[in-house]
Amino acid sequence: MRHPQRLSVPVHLERGLIEPLQDQLAGQLRRAIVRGQLAPRSRMPSTRTLAGVLGISRGVALAAYERLLAEGYITGRHGSGTYVCERTSAPPRPAAATEPVVDLRLDRPSSHGFPLAAWRAAWRRAGLHRPPLGGLPAAGLPALRAAITAHLQDARGLDLDGHEVIVTPGRADALRLLLRAQGGPDPVIALEDPAPPELRDALGRLGTVLPLPSDGSGARTDRIPAACDVVVVLPERGGPLGTRLPLERRRDLARWAHDSGGLVLEPAFDGLFTAEPDPLPPVPSLADPWSTALVGSFSEVLTPTLRLAFAVVPRRLAGEIEQVMPAGPAITAQLAVTELLTSGCVSERVAGLSAQYAAKRALVRQALEAYPHTRLLGAHTGATATLLLPESVPAASVVAALRARRIQVAELAAYHHPGVRPGNGIVLGFGHLDGMSLRRALHALTRTLGEHRLTRRTAA
Repeated sequence: MRHPQRLSVPVHLERGLIEPLQDQLAGQLRRAIVRGQLAPRSRMPSTRTLAGVLGISRGVALAAYERLLAEGYITGRHGSGTYVCERTSAPPRPAAATEPVVDLRLDRPSSHGFPLAAWRAAWRRAGLHRPPLGGLPAAGLPALRAAITAHLQDARGLDLDGHEVIVTPGRADALRLLLRAQGGPDPVIALEDPAPPELRDALGRLGTVLPLPSDGSGARTDRIPAACDVVVVLPERGGPLGTRLPLERRRDLARWAHDSGGLVLEPAFDGLFTAEPDPLPPVPSLADPWSTALVGSFSEVLTPTLRLAFAVVPRRLAGEIEQVMPAGPAITAQLAVTELLTSGCVSERVAGLSAQYAAKRALVRQALEAYPHTRLLGAHTGATATLLLPESVPAASVVAALRARRIQVAELAAYHHPGVRPGNGIVLGFGHLDGMSLRRALHALTRTLGEHRLTRRTAA
C-alpha cells in the first residue's frame, strides 16, 4: 500500500498577517511544486493530516487545496487522494484562461437539495387527473389559491382578509393586471431606488416609473412623488442594499394609500429568506386592505422555469381583473404546485435554502467585512450582498479586473433609475453557487481589491 509522502517542504504560516492563512499555504505549496520540491505524480498529504501537522483548521487546508486544484497544480483522483500534476515545458496557464466563468450577476435559487422526488411525484399525480370539460376557473384552481394563501400566512405572517389570490402564468402578467386595474393604460409608478433591474424593466413596460429615494432604512416615504398611482417597495429586504423598512415608515405608506387612494405594491418574495428576531407587521396588516397588493411566484424556491405566479389583489379590483385575465397556467402545473404547497415540500425547501444561504453569507462576510474603506451591505439576509467602494476605486475598474479573472459581477449603478446619481459599488448574487465556486470568486475579489490598494485589517 502506497502511503502519502511526508511533507518535507518547510511551511511557516504567520498568524496576524494581512494575507489569509489559506493564501499563505497555497502560495508556499505552489512554489514547492514549481521548484520541484514536491515531485510530479507524488501524493499530497490529506487535508486532515496537513491541518494536524501545521496546527491549522482543516478548512484552511481544504481552501488552499481547492485553489491549487483550480490552478492546475494538483489533481484529485476519486478514492485515491490528491496528487501533484505532471509539469510540462510551459507553466500552468493562468486561471483566467482555464477556469469556467463564475457569474455573480444571477439571482436564482441553489439547486443543491432540490426536492426532486417530491417534485416528480407531484407532477406524476397531477398528470392522472382528467382535464375539466368546462375549462379552468379564470383566477386559478380554488385549492391552489387556498394553498398560496396559507403559504403566505406561514412564511410571511400575512392575513389576507379583504384580498383575493389570483393565479397567472408569470409575474409580468400579474403586474400588468394589477397596474391596469389601478392606474389605467399608463399608470405612474413610484419604485424604491435602488431596486432590481428586472423589476424596474418589467414596470417600465407597463407605465411611467419614477424613482423613490431610499436610505439606510429603506424607501423614503416622505419623498413619494405627487400624483402617482402605485408605490412599489421592498420593506423586508430592499434589494440590493438589504435595508428593512422601519415601523413608522410602514405606517406612512398606509397613510399615503388611505389619503391618496393609491395602491402599495409589494413583491411577495421580498424577505422570504430573512430570519429576523423582531418581526415587523407587514404593510397589508397596517393599511386598508383595499389599498395593498402583492405579486410573487415560486421561482426563488423551486425553479425560474416554473410558469406559475400569483397576485394578491384588493377585492375592489378583483372583479375587474378577473374579467380581463388571460389563460392561466396549465391544470397540470396548478395541481402539482398545489400538492407541493399542501404537503409541506415548499416550506421545507424554504428552510433548507435559508440554512444554505446562511452558510454562504458567512463566507462572504469573512472575506469582505475586514476592509476598512468599504461597506458590506445586505450580507446578513437573503442571497445577495453589495460592497460599497471608496470613490478612489471606481466600481467599473473592479468589474473589469474581475472579468479578466472570469468572475462576473454587477455594478450597483445598474440598480439605480436613469438620471439618479448611482452609488459606487458592486452587487454579488451567490445563492446559486456551490462552495468551491463561491470561494474562488471571493478569492479573486480579495486579490482584485488588493491590486486597487485596498487592504484588510490586520488580525488582532
